[in-house]
Formats: sequence, C-alpha cells, structure tokens
Amino acid sequence: MRRPDRFRSGRALPITSHVPLPLSASSRRSSLPSVPSVPRGSVRRIAAVAGLLVTSLLAVGVDPSGAAPAVAGAGVAAATVTPSFVVTSPTASTRRLTSVGTTTKSATVTFTVDTTRPQQTWWGTGAALTDASVSLLAGNADAQRLLFDPTRADGARLDALRLPLSSTDFSPTSWTWSWDGTAASPAPEALRAISTITQGILPLRPDLRVVAAGWSAPAAMKTSGSLRGGGLRSDSTAAYGAFLVSQAQELQRRGVPLRALTLGNEPAHSSDYATMTMEVGQMAALGQQVRPQLPSDVALWAGDHNWEHRWAYDQIVAAAPGSFDGSAYHCYGGTPSQMNGPTPFRIITECTGTTDTWASSFAWQLRNLVAVPVANGSSGLLMWNLALDAANGPIDTASRYGCRSCRGLLTIDGTRVSAGPEFYLLAHLTRAAQPGARVLPVSSSASGTAVAAFRNPDGTTGVVGVNHTTSTQVVAVKVGSTTRRYSVGAGELFTYRTP
Repeated sequence: MRRPDRFRSGRALPITSHVPLPLSASSRRSSLPSVPSVPRGSVRRIAAVAGLLVTSLLAVGVDPSGAAPAVAGAGVAAATVTPSFVVTSPTASTRRLTSVGTTTKSATVTFTVDTTRPQQTWWGTGAALTDASVSLLAGNADAQRLLFDPTRADGARLDALRLPLSSTDFSPTSWTWSWDGTAASPAPEALRAISTITQGILPLRPDLRVVAAGWSAPAAMKTSGSLRGGGLRSDSTAAYGAFLVSQAQELQRRGVPLRALTLGNEPAHSSDYATMTMEVGQMAALGQQVRPQLPSDVALWAGDHNWEHRWAYDQIVAAAPGSFDGSAYHCYGGTPSQMNGPTPFRIITECTGTTDTWASSFAWQLRNLVAVPVANGSSGLLMWNLALDAANGPIDTASRYGCRSCRGLLTIDGTRVSAGPEFYLLAHLTRAAQPGARVLPVSSSASGTAVAAFRNPDGTTGVVGVNHTTSTQVVAVKVGSTTRRYSVGAGELFTYRTP
C-alpha cells in the first residue's frame, strides 16, 4: 500500500531513467479534502455529491486480456429469474441485503439501459488474501462461506481474489519466496495462503480467479539489501523476471487458479515494510521477459499503482508493445477517469475503507470504484483486506508507516464475525454483475447520477446503485419494454436483477 505522508510531486520519466517512479503530493488521510488525492484509508471521504448515484450492470463473455475462460455471448437465452430488488441501509442493521417489492409511486429518477451496444467485459469482484486475512480465515469455514459461497443469502458471493507474493504491512513477520537461481520456493506463509485458497475457498467457488501481485523481491535483488523498502537492483532485473515466472508456475502447480500477474505492488512506493520500487525501464524490460514465459492462461497486467500514475503506464506499455494484457489501478491518488487506458483491459486491484461513515463510504465507493471506473473501461474491482481483527490487524508492528486504520471486508473478533460497508458494496455488485459481464450504456432522467451497464451470461440484467440523497427516492429501471419502480431509503445501496 502507499502511505499519504510519503507522497512527492511527480514528473514524467524517460523509459531509460534510473530513478524510481515519482509519487504525487497528497494530504494525510485524516484531512482529505476531495476526490483527486485520496490516500489509502480515506477512499470514501468526499465533498457532498448531490443526487442519486447509480451503476447498472449487464453481462456476457469474458475478456481474453483477463485470461479468464470464455463464456456465452450476448445472444445467450435468459434464464428463468424472478425480478429482485435488494437494499442495504447505512444505518439500520436490520435492513442489510433486504428484499423489497415494487411500488406504484411516481419515479423520482429513471434509468434506461441500452442493451444494443455491449462494451468491455467484467472480470470479477473480490479482495486481497493478506497474511492478516489468512490468519483469521484459515479454519474459519463460516467466514469463508460468508465471503465466497455464491448461494449464501447474506454472503458477499466474491468470485476473485488478489494474492500478495510476499509480506505486506498486514504481516506480523517479513517474508518472501526463496530463490536458488533456478526455481522459486514458497515460504511457510505463502503455503498457508495457498492452502486457504485450495482447501477452503475453491471448494466454495470452483470458478474463482486469482491475480498474484509481486511485492518484494528477495533482499539480495534489492538496493536496500532488505525486504523493507528499497528498489529493484538494475543488475537483478532479469533474475526478478525469472523469479516471477517461477512463482506463477508454482502457484498453478499447487492448484491455485491463477489468471493474472502484476510485476509489483505500487512500484513507485518505498516504505519501512515490504515494498519495492521499480523504474519505468525496468518494468518495460520485465514485461518483455515475463510475458512470453507465463502460462498461456495467465495475463500480465501493468502498473498496480494509483490512477495518478497513468503517465507511467503509458510509457511502460509503449516501450514493451504486446507485453501487457491489461492495466491495474489503485484508488489512493488521482481520479478514476485516468484509468481510460493505456490497454483495452483495465481493472482496480486495490482500495480500502477506514473510519468514514457507512453512508459516505457507500456514496464515494459506488461512484469512484464502480460507476466512473466502469465508464472509463474498468473490468473489475478488488478491495484490500478480506478480513481483519478488531484492532485492524494483525499488522507489521515493526513498521511506523503501515496502515493502522484500514478496514477489512469482515472484522473477526474471536468467534464474532461482522461485515463492514465494503463487504456490502461488493455484495451488491456481485448480485448485479457476474464474471463475464458486458458493460452497456445507461441513461438517466436526472443530472448528477453515475451509471453503467452489463448483461450477465445467463441473460439477466443487473443494476447496482446508491441513493446519496437525504430522503427516500423512487427509482425506476427500464430494460427493454419493462419498467419497474422501487423505493430506496436515504443513503441505501440497492441491486436490481431481472431477466
């Protein structure tokens, strides 16, 4: 993750530069004034946004750049599905993923889905399996079901997962895979994560897709000589590329459904926990080396840093044509409109919640992690920690700069498991959009709204949104010749699903 107090002003670098990617200026997360500079942990804090924010989703097929199995196309016959409308209140705990019926009241806003112009494909929805999450989820079958079981009525129904390939700021100890010059071998911590996936999550979600993220190379490959901070040595670039390829091969050999890989998490960021900077030229060279050696069903995504680093993505992809299948973005700096390139496939691979209210979290996240990104080509959303404890850990206690206010999708305190706002954001999204979704346009009768659309592989249409106003709104959704109206309370998330 990238800490706000480590940001610096950035400028474009030539691809031959031998300095790390620069960081941009940012305020501390406790005093974030607006969307453009959003440090990790303050991703929901915004100035008031008037009106109803809505994202609609329709789906078909899987984008090949996401390296996912192909599914039926736009002409697939609709399944027999009863129209449903589900809401989650930011304040009433008894109104979470609650089904509501139609209303005869007049609509205050109408959304019309255009099913004739399919666009990008939805890759998936999920979060990261950090060491903290492994320690809380391993052996906790109920929590695993709550996150991944696609049939659970009160579940998130996640279908994707991000796997760090070394320790992070949510690791009690520092570690990475070992390297003997030929093959990478997983550390005990990596084996525990692999076991959690293959023995716990996969039986619940056989169609799970995993993106692995390089985090820190072995210390000998780094300028710091340590897993903590530093950059990739120029004379270790080729060795690190071979290391990544070996990791990908070993993950698949052990049964992990690996579908994508990034070269390194936040390559412009160095801190006092496991982090590693890389130069633009290094990443271009790595792309050219790694892409041809990856398994054929594993995509290589560029970046894995903030929207504001789009300029660096452009340079990397231009310097290594054909090497990157997609671009991965984080939400902690810049704006989601910056993810409108440079590759056809784009995805958000990290964002976290912290201490903001449920209502402000719902409003900011629905707009900035779903609606605007989808309008700019995003094909998926992966949040940060799947689960944390009541103290927002376990964390790397030796680090001064690791996040101490990040919020997991679940908080697990002994036998007590509670779901946070990010859990419900993703739960509403998965109920609207299956993997293989095709984004379609949707128009609104009111200004200040945010919309997008998909058709699911089974032919159903989904709509997910939030009422950001302070009063109940009557939402009308029109798909084809059918229009249905529902009442949505102030601040509530909602999902509509219909044949």
